[in-house]
Amino acid sequence: MTYSIVDIRRTEISKIWLKNSIINGLNQSTKSIPTIVLYDELGLQYFEKITYLKEYYLTDAEIDILKNKADRISDYIPEGSFVIELGSGALRKTKLILDAIEKHKKNVTYYALDLMEDELKRSLSALGEYQYIKLVGLWGTYDDGIVYTANFPEDSHKTILWMGSSIGNYNRDEAANFVKTIQDKAMNPGDLLLVGVDRRNNPDKITIAYNDPSRTTEGFIMNGLNHINAIFNQPIIDRNNFEYFAKYNDGLGRHEAYYKIKNDTALEFEASDDNPKIEIKLKKDELINIEYSYKYSKAEISDIFDFSFLSYVESWPDSQSCYDIHLVFKPPFYFKKKSDSYESVPTIEEWKELWKSTDTLMNMVDSIYDKPIEYRHPFIFYIGHIPAFLDIHLARYFKQDVTEPHNFATIFERGIDPDINDPDINDPKKCNPHSIVPDNWPDLNSVLSFRDTVRQRLMAVYNDQKIIPRSLGRVLWMTFEHEVMHVETFLYMLIQYKNVRLPKGVIIPRWKPSYDQVPKADLITIPTQTVTLGHDDDECADDTDPLSLPFGWDNERPSRKVTVQSFKIQSRPVTNGEYLYFMKTTINKGYPSSWIPVDPSLFHYKVRTIFGPVDMNVAVNWPVMLSQEQACRYAEWTRMRLPTEEELRCFYDLHKRPDFESNVGFSYWHPTDVPHDKNVQTLGSGWEWTSTEWNTYPGFEKSKLYPGYSSDFFDGKHAVILGGSWATHPKIIRRSFRNWYQRGYPFVFCSVRLCL
Repeated sequence: MTYSIVDIRRTEISKIWLKNSIINGLNQSTKSIPTIVLYDELGLQYFEKITYLKEYYLTDAEIDILKNKADRISDYIPEGSFVIELGSGALRKTKLILDAIEKHKKNVTYYALDLMEDELKRSLSALGEYQYIKLVGLWGTYDDGIVYTANFPEDSHKTILWMGSSIGNYNRDEAANFVKTIQDKAMNPGDLLLVGVDRRNNPDKITIAYNDPSRTTEGFIMNGLNHINAIFNQPIIDRNNFEYFAKYNDGLGRHEAYYKIKNDTALEFEASDDNPKIEIKLKKDELINIEYSYKYSKAEISDIFDFSFLSYVESWPDSQSCYDIHLVFKPPFYFKKKSDSYESVPTIEEWKELWKSTDTLMNMVDSIYDKPIEYRHPFIFYIGHIPAFLDIHLARYFKQDVTEPHNFATIFERGIDPDINDPDINDPKKCNPHSIVPDNWPDLNSVLSFRDTVRQRLMAVYNDQKIIPRSLGRVLWMTFEHEVMHVETFLYMLIQYKNVRLPKGVIIPRWKPSYDQVPKADLITIPTQTVTLGHDDDECADDTDPLSLPFGWDNERPSRKVTVQSFKIQSRPVTNGEYLYFMKTTINKGYPSSWIPVDPSLFHYKVRTIFGPVDMNVAVNWPVMLSQEQACRYAEWTRMRLPTEEELRCFYDLHKRPDFESNVGFSYWHPTDVPHDKNVQTLGSGWEWTSTEWNTYPGFEKSKLYPGYSSDFFDGKHAVILGGSWATHPKIIRRSFRNWYQRGYPFVFCSVRLCL
């Protein structure tokens, strides 16, 4: 087999460092030895034997997945890619992926990274011949590999492999920081990371995996003591006075491997050029940690990807559901699912990610003067409106002038919301109060220059303000959420846009048909109860602690209690398939605007996505996105009804799902299937319509900072929606947030679940 070896070691693993690490670890009250001592040449041979043991299920589980999914993984790896494996080992599993790439005739370069040069030569030699794959061995550490990979051409595509549940060799904080380092330093938007992860399985299953009857694992661990003697070139350790001790810590989700001392003893490290003579006393039954192997729940591994700003492509379990391979990618922007700041003033980092999102969406537009939705302005308005709104409110707060050109504040301050049921929707007198619509919109370069200046103005605010009073915090919070909401508005338009460009740096889904429709939704009984809506956020309060209370819009305050009588509600939203059946069964001719007609006479429709139309057999189990009027017609046909705002809030409160299970904040760039089993689905994929009219209520006071935000739409034509869609920033998934749209508005990413 033809291959090359590249020595990428910036510094060889220093024996001085290793000696000091061993001595320092043994000198602590809780003693440990660096795990790296296990991996000398004999240790690697032991570990290879372990991977063939039936008790060590991790390798077989990973092979099981790759035998079934290597073709699918290969499908995501573009022609001309670099495939880099961290800790390549014997390549028995990797060969399944490489063979799939070769079968698909993709020219790629595969880099196998390993600490041992001889191991690289042996494993690469054993691969066999490839016509389309170039093989390169990288001799070095993980850190060396990350630095080397970071120097690849910026426009190249990389797929990084980290398999064998090697992530488990780090504690959870270390693992999160290491994955974040890979994302930060070695990946560009669109690059992939494939990670093998062992689950928190039955303790007995995990225990025997590391305590096999053949005692191969014991030999692997005990060989580390011989390696220590070789490192110091001294007979320091008598193996006969040590034994292998291991246990599974179910509470911490980790397997723990130790050396256990049989009798009181002393380790004598002779003097050398590096260290004076040292004696370390060990007591009988004392434990010395040599290795941890952490196991992961779905929530724990999702938290690591969230911390690392990585988005899911797909995940695959093995046939025994004890192990997973996760394929994630670095997106062009990332909205964290968990953030301590989501209830307070946004951070500079959150602003920067938000700006990446608006810039990404703008680059998907073919012509900024196009107008894909007749009820909205052309794209150029929103490109100018978002910074203009921010600029106007910063200027008002600091009593300064708006940014030049000053007329941008006039034409970009506020958009239109025409009465969609009026035949003359372009009559400005029949819209909400809005900015003057110019005869000719400004050119893009002037708007982008204005945008960049406003962004710099905001950064100066953060840099200049040592303490942010609540009044300023409110402006920063409000303008951030305003832009967040327009990200979704922009996407409503892009979904309807014939000339939309694919989002750069986003993995295009490999759609899988779902020919079987999900079972009928269960009806969940919600008992009579009192629910609290909204929260108390005094807009006039101005203290120096913007964290003292979460911010909220005028329609969220004051908090108010409502008694809700017992009712029944569907466990999940109505699907595209169910709505299509409704259309086939009735004389209803109106199809949702989220669909594209192919042959309506045969009820042949496709479903709109950012990536283009997809067949109904792909989207059949996605929540249907529709207007409230369409939802009401469907509800009448089923002899059910839409929930009130209070009822839907009760349901959400009682059936909240974990963050990692909610398809919001671009977890995926499209809706996803409702549950195929009896699980309850709450947040995710689409907002949900209620029957509640958008109107005033006892205690409501319009905002002084943004007076027309809510009250301009108290016209009897709008209805409350709750929840969030796949494109909703997690910041506005807070419990008190309320949204609204005209009942007949067909473009919002809004679904429905029905009540009795």
